[in-house]
Amino acid sequence: MTIFLYLFLFFSIFIFIKSILFWTYLWQLKEYRLDRFWAEYGRPSKLIRFWLFGGGRKFWRPKWTAKATLIILSSLFILIPLILGLLKKTKEEGAIFQLSLMFLTYLLAPLTTTFLVTLFKIPTFFIKRAIFQKAKGKIVRTKKLIVIGITGSYGKSSTKEFLAQILAKKFKVMRTPENVNSEIGVAKFILNNLSHRKNQYIDLRSQYIEKSEVFIVEMGAYKIGEIKRICEIVKPKIGILTGINEQHLGLFGSLENIKKAKFELIESLPPNGLAVFNGENKYVAEMAGKWEGKKIIYTTKYEMNTKIRNYEKFPKHYLLNLAGAIEVAKYLGMVDEEIEKAIREIDFTAKTFKIYTGKNKVLIIDDTYSANPDGVLAALDYLGSRLESTKIVIMPCLIELGEAASAVHQKIGRKIKDISDFAIIITPDYFRDIKKEAGDKALLMKNSGRIGDFLKNKLNSNTVILLEGRIPQNIIDIVK
Repeated sequence: MTIFLYLFLFFSIFIFIKSILFWTYLWQLKEYRLDRFWAEYGRPSKLIRFWLFGGGRKFWRPKWTAKATLIILSSLFILIPLILGLLKKTKEEGAIFQLSLMFLTYLLAPLTTTFLVTLFKIPTFFIKRAIFQKAKGKIVRTKKLIVIGITGSYGKSSTKEFLAQILAKKFKVMRTPENVNSEIGVAKFILNNLSHRKNQYIDLRSQYIEKSEVFIVEMGAYKIGEIKRICEIVKPKIGILTGINEQHLGLFGSLENIKKAKFELIESLPPNGLAVFNGENKYVAEMAGKWEGKKIIYTTKYEMNTKIRNYEKFPKHYLLNLAGAIEVAKYLGMVDEEIEKAIREIDFTAKTFKIYTGKNKVLIIDDTYSANPDGVLAALDYLGSRLESTKIVIMPCLIELGEAASAVHQKIGRKIKDISDFAIIITPDYFRDIKKEAGDKALLMKNSGRIGDFLKNKLNSNTVILLEGRIPQNIIDIVK
């Protein structure tokens, strides 16, 4: 075997591994779900680019979970012997023939990974069912536990954080951490936190669910039936519906399906349960009007909220989420004085809106935890209220909006035109829609070096930058 063949073999195996890692990363990012995968990557142009270039120059890697590791090892077990066999059998045919066969085999890597993801769905289904039943049993055996479910297209995480910190002044409180809001995520969290082991997510008054008095569960969904299954596990006594919009419309198919999915939380409440509705969202207000059970409808206009309306560290769009948390706290017996004290001490964490000073005293509005249409528009409104002379937005395009995507991004473009000086859009998907309304204020920049050069002379105390949505850390580091 010549030195050329050795180098060719090494390079071939390297690009195969790179492709397998990249495709496993993509599937893991979308929770190995075909609906989520297709909603974001299903356009032919994007699929072909991913298929041919395997993630480009960057070496993408999934989180090393048992499932991801098994998929990667199985893919290599299938493909590497195939590579070696082709090289052995075709060495007499010449380099051109070998290169052609290797390229065709390279194209099999994404298909192999996708096939294994699909194949592993069968054992995964039964494993998940066993985990759900075990978690359900743990909750049933945990006495005197008040479970509060929170769902909606937006506002779930901040409402959960505010409510947890307020209730922790009087009760022993647990809440699901960060982005743990799926069936399997909630079930695993329950099982992990019913053991007597210290858990990194616990920072309130109770270390374990079995010692808690209140358990706050964030509930997310991408199709009808998923919130209902979470409710079957945790048995909520209080349900909070924070808001409905076009988020994940591409997965649900229609706004009516989104409403039905979120309303599953309310329908799962026991006869003596409490439904809590955001009265300032028209879709949620409609649901509240039809609900005949015990309910509270919250808005920022209630007299009890006048004490906090001018609370400076709360951006305007967070006051509504805070209002919902206050209503539940009062329902559970906390008095105004206790609530006011808790509000003064609320800590804005990495899971909520933050404001801090970055390089050269530039002001940073950090709203990178997640992004949805209403949240983006509210954050842009807050940016517009600032007095700094230069206002800059850095954000990606939103995902999983389905047929509403174009209209939503045009609406964002109009807001950008009204309140900002520049908007750096870091993904190309719906950039044209934003630029159609924002004009020259919208700039497409995918490269962090180019973004750094553009901002170099703008990072000063007269500039405020809104970081909106999921932004790569290397871009955040430019201004932080």
